[in-house]
Amino acid sequence: MSWDGETLDLLGYLSEAAQAIGDSPSPEEAARVLCEAAVPRLADAAAVYVDGGVRHRVDRAGRLPPRWHDDRRRGPARLDDHLIAVPLRAYGKPVGCVVLARDRRRPAFADADLLAAAQLGVPAALTIFHGHRHRQQVEAVEILQRGIRPGAPPVLPGLEISFRYEPAAERVGGDWFDVIPLPGSRVALVVGDVMGHGLPAAAVMGQLRTAVQTLASLDLPAEQVLHSLDEMAQRLAAQTLTTCVYCVYDPVLRRCTIASAGHLPPVLVRPDGGADLLSPPRCPPIGLGRTPFETMEIAAEDGSMLVLYTDGLVEQRGQDIGQSVETLRRRLAGGAHVEDLCDDALSSGRSDDVTLLAIRFRGIPSGHVAQWMMEPQPATPGRVRGLVRRTLTSWGLEPMTPVAQLLASELVTNAVRQTSRPITIRLLRTDALLCEVSDDDHRLPILREPGVLDEDGRGMYLVSQLAERWGTSRVAGGKTVWFSMPIPAGLAAARS
Repeated sequence: MSWDGETLDLLGYLSEAAQAIGDSPSPEEAARVLCEAAVPRLADAAAVYVDGGVRHRVDRAGRLPPRWHDDRRRGPARLDDHLIAVPLRAYGKPVGCVVLARDRRRPAFADADLLAAAQLGVPAALTIFHGHRHRQQVEAVEILQRGIRPGAPPVLPGLEISFRYEPAAERVGGDWFDVIPLPGSRVALVVGDVMGHGLPAAAVMGQLRTAVQTLASLDLPAEQVLHSLDEMAQRLAAQTLTTCVYCVYDPVLRRCTIASAGHLPPVLVRPDGGADLLSPPRCPPIGLGRTPFETMEIAAEDGSMLVLYTDGLVEQRGQDIGQSVETLRRRLAGGAHVEDLCDDALSSGRSDDVTLLAIRFRGIPSGHVAQWMMEPQPATPGRVRGLVRRTLTSWGLEPMTPVAQLLASELVTNAVRQTSRPITIRLLRTDALLCEVSDDDHRLPILREPGVLDEDGRGMYLVSQLAERWGTSRVAGGKTVWFSMPIPAGLAAARS
């Protein structure tokens, strides 16, 4: 078979144009190349419509083609002698259409022109389809990453929090931090780093972060939290290691317990400006299994600051990590403002994730804490009501007395029924009024709505209805049941 010159020219044109369209890196670029290939060879105006909008349009004759789309058509259609439309389909699915128009002074579209337009539409449809599929996947990843990205920590009594969280290249990686409220106005402070980058590390991070939050809510000791996290990590991701530091700060006792799993040493900045690298017991990273974890306890003086961080803050190419940590310690010495330190670290153009959590310990004033230890006797609830009344009066919270007395006595009554050893009652005034009752019985109270004839079960139901929040947790040697009530704005202002 012999080909004439015009046919060979058309085939060469289609081959070159199809190659350029197929090599386009994006749907927008593919639409642009198609339009420029069609004008002026096939038409005087061309437009590509995708997702209800114009992706690209070329007009050489002053006539802009209208939108046209019919999912039922699988081939090009002649709308009139000088206007054709080509449906764009990929894998049997419509992705858009191409509209070509000719000036009336030119010859009408012939069948060969329709065939040529259809050939140009094939690589354009594939490029548009795969481009949209890729964008959907990227958007799904970004939604996932935004969902697991740590947010701003809560405002809690007894401490000030500064933080920085900067994923590499704006993508969430394996770093995370958390500030988790615990019973008794205590707070858990967590910084972790899953080894690796990108979505795999982010996925493991999200699971471990959720696990830490769950374990912290059980009020487990710090070493037990890391031990349970280690067991969980082995099931979640084989051969993935994670470093983590878990601290529990008690603003009443002004003590901080620290457990570390292969993490970089925290820095403690004393009130006088001196800075020390802390040395928790050396324990391997999370994920190795059967690892005993240990803790250290430090005094958390008011005005001192604990700095937790990941290696992205201190790691520099060609420099020993120990030297970098020592440099950080020296920069923090003298009471350096942690916000300025964070800004300096992030402005240096680091390629790794950077996470920093700095906590300034403020404590809860001793005058805002009242605590008693009492024998479990029938008269104990009445005595507690009197102590609550006198304490709230001294704090200027008299209007809260009736409800606080009632709820405190209900918790004490339950404790008296369940234990034969002394009961501890504690009131704390922070941004709310907190009441805790602790005993040596491990059985947790069960909330249920009492029936009309029930004699028992009304105490916890009253607490759940009248308190803003309430809860219970097992502690060493027993349990603690607590409730909190908001302090009215007028009373809080009067005492501030």
